[in-house]
Order: sequence, then C-alpha cells, then structure tokens
Amino acid sequence: MPIMTRMRDSMPYVLFGLLIAFIITIVFEWGMDYLGMSGGQSDVIGSVNGTQIKYTQFTELVKQFADNQKAQTGTEPDENQMVQIREQVWDNLVTQHLVEEEVQRLGLAVTDQELVDWVRGDNPPEDLKRNFVDSTGQFRREVFEQFLANPNQFIQDPEGRDAEFGTKWLKQYEGNLRQRRVQEKLQSVILASVRVTEGELQQRYNDQTRRYSVLYAPFDAGVLVPDADVQVSDADIKAYYDENLDQYKVEPTRKLQYVLFLEKPSASDTSMRKQDIDDAAKKAAEGADFVELVNTFTGKPDSGAWFRHGELSAVLDGVVFGAPKGSVVGPVQDQDGYHLVKILDQRQGSDTYVHASQILLPFEQGADTAQVYALARNLMREIQSGKEFGMLARQYSKDFGSAQRGGDVGWFGKNRMVPEFEKAAFAAKPGQVVGPVRTPYGLHIIKVLARDARELKLSHLAIKIETSSQTKNELFDRAKDFAFNARETSFGPEAQQMGFEVKDAQIQEKSAVIPGIGVHQGVTRWAFKAKVGDVSEPYTIPGGYAVLSVAEIKDAGVRPLDELKDAIRPLALREKKIAKVKTMADEVRAKLAQGDSLRKVAAINPAVPVQEIPSFTLGGMVPGVGREPSFLGTVASLQPGQISPVVKNTRGAFLVQLLSVSPFDSSAYNMQRDMIKTRLLQEKRNRFFSDWLTSLKEKADIEDHRDQFFR
Repeated sequence: MPIMTRMRDSMPYVLFGLLIAFIITIVFEWGMDYLGMSGGQSDVIGSVNGTQIKYTQFTELVKQFADNQKAQTGTEPDENQMVQIREQVWDNLVTQHLVEEEVQRLGLAVTDQELVDWVRGDNPPEDLKRNFVDSTGQFRREVFEQFLANPNQFIQDPEGRDAEFGTKWLKQYEGNLRQRRVQEKLQSVILASVRVTEGELQQRYNDQTRRYSVLYAPFDAGVLVPDADVQVSDADIKAYYDENLDQYKVEPTRKLQYVLFLEKPSASDTSMRKQDIDDAAKKAAEGADFVELVNTFTGKPDSGAWFRHGELSAVLDGVVFGAPKGSVVGPVQDQDGYHLVKILDQRQGSDTYVHASQILLPFEQGADTAQVYALARNLMREIQSGKEFGMLARQYSKDFGSAQRGGDVGWFGKNRMVPEFEKAAFAAKPGQVVGPVRTPYGLHIIKVLARDARELKLSHLAIKIETSSQTKNELFDRAKDFAFNARETSFGPEAQQMGFEVKDAQIQEKSAVIPGIGVHQGVTRWAFKAKVGDVSEPYTIPGGYAVLSVAEIKDAGVRPLDELKDAIRPLALREKKIAKVKTMADEVRAKLAQGDSLRKVAAINPAVPVQEIPSFTLGGMVPGVGREPSFLGTVASLQPGQISPVVKNTRGAFLVQLLSVSPFDSSAYNMQRDMIKTRLLQEKRNRFFSDWLTSLKEKADIEDHRDQFFR
C-alpha cells in the first residue's frame, strides 16, 4: 500500500491517540484563561490558590472526558461513572494548575526554534514519526517533509467542510508538543537532585542475585514465656499507652444517618416491556423472520449460537430444552426481563450433562459422625418409602442455596462437582436416589432428575426490564421531598413516619468510603462542612440516591486511655514477654564463643528451635521468616560464620548465623548495571515526583464548591 494512502487511512487513529494527550494537557494549551483568568461571568465552582475555576469551563472538560470514554467503550457513561469522571477532571485541573504555577515561577518556556529543531531534526516526535514508515519499517523522511509543508493533503475534515483542517490540527498539535517540552524541562529541574549511587546499584543487584544460607534461632515470646509468668499492672498499661500515643490518634470523623432510594422498575416500566415482548411474539407467530425480529427489537443481530445444559438460566433451560426444533418459546419472564427464544436446530453433543438434587449433611465441628450417618440412612429410608425429596431437602439440607429450591443443584457436566459427588451422579439413572456419598463437604443424598447430551442452536430475543427515566425522576422527587421534610422536622422521626430504613455510617475525611454506599468524595466533602442535624440534598449513588444527615461530629485527637485499657492489656503483656525473652536470648548469646555453631543454642536451651534456611535472596521471601526487615538487615551485615547479636522483633527475639553467601559476580553485575540503574532511577524519580505533587497540594489553598452544582 502506498505510504500516502496508508497515512490517510491511519490518520483518524493518529488523531484519536493524540486527542487523549491533548485532553490531558488542555489546561496548559488554553493557559490560565481556561481556569477563569479572563474575567468571565460564569459561576465559580472552585479555586486553586485564588485562581477561579468556572462551572462552564469545568463541565466542558468533563464532557470531553465523557465523550472520550464513550468513543472507547461505545456506551454513554452512566451517572455513577460521571461522578468518577468529575473527580478525575477536578484532580487533573488542580494538579495542572499547581504545575503551571511552578512552570511560571521557574520561568520555563519553549521557543519556536526548539520545536522546529525537534520536529525537523534527526529524531522527530515518535507518535508522529511512526506514521511515516514504509512496509519495511523505514522512516520516509521525504513524505514526512511533504506532510509538514502541506498537512491539508494528509489530514482532511471528516465532514468535508474545512479545507484548512490539517493546518489547524498541526497548529493544535504544536501546542501539545510545546507543553510536552515544558513538562520535560520541569521534570528535569525537579528531578535534578535524584541520583542513584554505586552502592545502591550494588545493593539492588545483591538483593536480587546473591544467595544466602543461615542458621536461625527464634526466641518466640508466645512459646517460651507463659502468660501466667507475667503480671500486667495499670502502670504497665499507662506506660505502653504513653509510649505509643501515635497509634491512638484519631482523625476527625463524622457519624452519619442516611436513607437509600434505590432504583427498581415500576409496574409501568414492566408493563411497557411486556407489551414489547408480546408484540414480538405476535409477529413471530405470524411468520416474521425471527432473526430480523431480534435485530428490530434489540438493535443487535442474533443469527443463533449453540447452547448446552447449564449455559442458560434455570428458567430458560427448563422450557427451551423441552420444546421441539423450529418452535418459538415464550414470552418467558426471568429475573432479568422477558425472553423469546426460537430453537433453530438440534444436535447430539459429545458430552453428557446431569440434572440433580441433593440433601447435604455436613460434619459440623463437634458433631457426632455416627449421628450424621444415622440421619442420612433414615432420610434414605423415608425417600424410598415415598416421602417427597424436595420437602426433605428444604427441611434437612445444609446447602442453603439448593435447599430453598428443594435441593436442586441444576445441570452440570464433568469436572464441575467434587469427584465423589460427580461419580455417583453420573453412575445413577434418572429418578434414582443414591447415597449417602461422602465428600469433603459432608454426606450427600443425591437424586438424579435427568441426563442429556443435546445441544440447541438458539436465536434469543431478550428485553430487559429497566428503570425508565420517568421512574428515576419520580424516585429523585421522593428523595428531595424527604430531604425537605427532614429539615423541617427531624431526620430519624421523618424517616420512621415515611417507612424508610435509617442506616448509620461513620466516616473519615481522608478515606471517602461511606459504609453501605462506597467511595463518594461528594458526600465526604459535604459531611465535613455540615453541622450536626444538617440534611443533605439527594446524592447519586450506584443504583439510586441517598439522603444523609450528620448525627455526630468528632474532631481529631487521641483516644482516652479508659477506652483502650482492655485492648492495651494484651499488647502490654506481649511487650513484657518480649522483654523477658530478650533477656533469655542475651544469656544464651553470652555462652556462644567465636567459632561456635548456632546449633549449640539447642543444647543451652532445648526449647529454642534452630533451623537451617538454605539458599534465599534478600529481595525475596525467606522460608519461615517472610520479608522481615530486621532479619534481612541483620543477615546482610554478617560475615560467613559470624553469629549476630540478639535482635528484637515483633515475635520476641532471634539469633542468626551466616553459613554462606554466593560471591559477588562482577561480570554479571557489569552486564546488568545499566538496566538496574535505569529501573532504580525511574523508581526513585516516580516516588520523588509523586511526593512533590502531594506536597504542592498540601500547601495549596484549594476551594471546592462542586457540591453546590453536582449531587
């Protein structure tokens, strides 16, 4: 394919890819005017260090993000996704503004000549360059130069109305390049101090490659010191509390009460969908092409697919596999809506499927196994005497999911059940009851209902019963009415009078997690601005709305000792036990001479195990130890044969002796050094830049008034 033709064909994808980068940096491209510096009259949605962000400008950027998501997924974002998009846009705006301030403070800029040298130099921007390669992967400089000279020849307005579309696009892309250069310069300034030392490189290499073998003697306080040997006084508890006050600091919290208004289809919504499915069934009965009907009513063609037992819902499986080839089944109402199915074809499959019911009698902790067997045998006799299996399953089975359905576990094929259950079920005939069959879950009495190897080719018209816009609006109006009335009276009594369930939740400002609702930044922002007794407007949540009230406010502080005594007592006990075991370990260590093996510990104190841990790296998991920093640091500090001093840890104390360590391979290190340096430098830069951004946000004066515009 000629390269110019390929360029024209691929340019829409180029534009789409570049659009994402353009949206991310659009604040810079539009400059401070985008953030409201132009003195426009739009409502203010917030500000960053005194610079206003206007509602109209914010919503325009939200729309661009939403359109971008729709282009990727093919569906409009729902309201809950829009909440997340608005959060993302706000965070991006705040970040971009703070970064722009730093750019201006540092006097960073990009000249036109810099851009010319970049684009026309030996290494043009990669996202542009890759569109000018031939089939062998060679960069076609002459075609690239033609594009720069006349972009309208390569990029044309999709609607065919703007002859200068390519030139305008290139100008827009130029702004994107300019900003990328500014960001590179900013990162260069910020990260100039980030270095990787030779010692850090060798340490990373050592941690990943050098293998250690040790003897390890853990002095476990929980094993070596019985609780009865340690007394914990109130003074000990007080001392522990004073030494660990940081653990008992509490963030400011709010106790909320809330009422949920959850969406569900109304009778009218259900009726409308019933009319649709009845209309489709009527047309099918009149001889209309079923595949065309599916496309007409759902907008999705369905020319048929093969199904086996267990691949449809239990309701559909039962009626579809009971119908003859060529018939139309339905309308059938299932949990998700109405269904109309045509059986296009039928064949015998290679796999057999079994439909069964069961009664499960587990061996519960402390239960008498003989009694469980006796109950199973008694149930078998009752079934054989004519008692209805489903009734007994509902009464005795402990598999509550199937018990509610009379023991029905549905259809299943090979390798779907535990082996013992599967073997018994596949060996039985339809109508036969077998058991008791023992599995890891207990005793099973199994009734085989049917066996079948058929596969059906189905065309499926499914109409979901969904909540209409009118029903959603009515639900929102109910929520608004409740919020209004709750402000006029009182939240709890008003909810009780209207028959609503009131739920409680305690939240922290930094987490934004609302128990029972999920993450909702808007609710958290409102709650920490509101006063006790305030009632919110309805907030959009997954599947409906929530109206909330602040029931209690707690400021930051330290939990009082009286509240914590019972919780601290076992911690203080552990600390005293660790202190005793540390003394015990010191006494053992004093008896070890230079050149001794750590195995001598077992002779000095047989209660202390000594184990050999062979061949591990400091960068991986150590068998029996894990990733304990005190252990890894101690091992790294030892020479072969050396026994460590006593080291305290959270379980007590330990001694470790280094048996061997693989030599430092300088040749392998030199081969990997550049790769290690690149990776380690990038890790440090990412961490440093993230901390820098966090610091900017913590110091900034940020006002967020979105709650006045969005719920």
